[in-house]
Amino acid sequence: MWIKKNQIIHRKNVATQVWSTKGFPKSPTKYRSCKVILKYLKLYCQYSSLNSLKYLVDSNKTWFERILWVIIHCVIISGLIFLVYISYKEFVTSPILTSMDSDSYSTVKIDFPAIAICPINRISRQSATELATDIFHANVTNKSIREIMYLLQQLGNHYSSNFAIDEKNNSELDQLLVDYYKGFYDITDTMKNLSPQCLTMLLRCKLHGTYRNCSQLFEFRKTQDGFCCTFNYVRERDDIPTMREVFEAKQSNVHKIDELGIEHGLSVVMEPFLDDYFYPIMPVTGWKIIIFHPYDFPDVCSGGVTEVLVIPCTETYVDMSATSFFSTDIIETFPINQRNCIFAEEILTSGKTYTYSDCIVDCKINDMLELCKCRPFFFPSRGEKENMQRICTNKDLPCLSKHKSKWWTVFPHENKEEIMPNSEWALHCHNCYPACDDTGYDVRSSMSYMSTGEHRTELLMNYNVTDQGVLHVFFSKYGTIRLKQDVIYYWYELLSDIGGICGVFIGFSFITIVELLYFLVLIFLDLFCGKSSLQEGDENHEKESKSSHNQTIQTIYWNELLPRSWQSVTFFNNGQFPNNRTAY
Repeated sequence: MWIKKNQIIHRKNVATQVWSTKGFPKSPTKYRSCKVILKYLKLYCQYSSLNSLKYLVDSNKTWFERILWVIIHCVIISGLIFLVYISYKEFVTSPILTSMDSDSYSTVKIDFPAIAICPINRISRQSATELATDIFHANVTNKSIREIMYLLQQLGNHYSSNFAIDEKNNSELDQLLVDYYKGFYDITDTMKNLSPQCLTMLLRCKLHGTYRNCSQLFEFRKTQDGFCCTFNYVRERDDIPTMREVFEAKQSNVHKIDELGIEHGLSVVMEPFLDDYFYPIMPVTGWKIIIFHPYDFPDVCSGGVTEVLVIPCTETYVDMSATSFFSTDIIETFPINQRNCIFAEEILTSGKTYTYSDCIVDCKINDMLELCKCRPFFFPSRGEKENMQRICTNKDLPCLSKHKSKWWTVFPHENKEEIMPNSEWALHCHNCYPACDDTGYDVRSSMSYMSTGEHRTELLMNYNVTDQGVLHVFFSKYGTIRLKQDVIYYWYELLSDIGGICGVFIGFSFITIVELLYFLVLIFLDLFCGKSSLQEGDENHEKESKSSHNQTIQTIYWNELLPRSWQSVTFFNNGQFPNNRTAY
């Protein structure tokens, strides 16, 4: 019976070998490769942690059930790939996220803004009269002092708000100044001397509750409206070569927000000199207050400048609030066009360290140099190359006036030329991105009228008010908003997101990857290195099975199954050994 059974198994093996020989290619290498791959694929499906794969190779399942399971797996895996692709595409296309880090960030940690006080009157009548008198006594023209003053009034056309065209008067003024200065003349010095001075305009100053000398707080610096009285403007000096030592030394002098409230802000009493008006840039009297970042040039087109108008006989209250913005260090590893910002030391501008305002100003100056071959006097020059640039004179005003609207309409990085390819009327600054660490200032202003005479306030105690104006700049809110720019996903968060999707769909995990790698190694060893450990184990198991099947079949008697103790009991009970052994 045992021999017949072995014969049947042998016949099945022979039949299987014949079928396999017909089903696979006749090439021994290809046949062996396909057989090995199919064998390990079946083993992987049987023993993988993905439990549903075992239904694909279960011999107890019908072909219909197997095909149904294949279709189910294809649908599920397709949905899995689609969702993983969507998640990864979102990470790649928008890897940066700006979120609120805190809505109660301490206000006293923020820099006090820079303040520029610019009188509406841009040319002092007294200064213009003195210059006209000097020109008249120099005997370089036959014009009277009144006529010379009229020509000097045309210097106001150099301000960016005007750039007015008066070709006849501009040519006469340029020739007059050339004759007076005997050749080359520096229009920057001329405009600086004609502007109202801070020493006479600023009467009283109070900072953080302490009265201070106004000349110690304010400097006469360049702004987009010409020379103005600037406070907390810590950029390096105008029209000097760039020196990092000077800039770093000034950084430590920036004023912070000491405490909250009007008494702990900046208060200034200003004299309008209404009878000194000679060239106002607006049809009003008073001052234009420019509020901007301490490290930026106050350029309106950069978006970081706020202007407040202060008129005589009023007390103006400017309640400030700030929003700080910072970026994490990991952001710096991304391209600039993805994070949409530039770190301070990443790109150098005319101000040495990068600011968005400097980038816009540099873009403007380069376009002006290209179109009009000169630079307006109110733009600062920092560096030897900038100092060699020609300053615009009255002869250049027609060109400046022609392109004035272009320089007031700036398209930074987010507006590419392909959107408006023929927009010659606008300035495109494609390399200008916001700073990755910045602070923006918001303004709420109000004012109250002051009656002439003695005004009963601490700042104006025992002071006779005529037409003066008072400015208060302060912070009243303790908490400020702090924004953070960070990656939308860190690598472990992206891994968790994708892993969660895979786990929901097919129960995928790291163990599944280890199993797959393990079976791939087994296939590699079997194909290229001979026999794998798994194959050797199978062969050993087959040998053990064959050896157990080939053992001699003997007759076993029932009493041989019993222990010797039982046999002894039987002997002593019966008093003799059994003579006959009955077969079991």
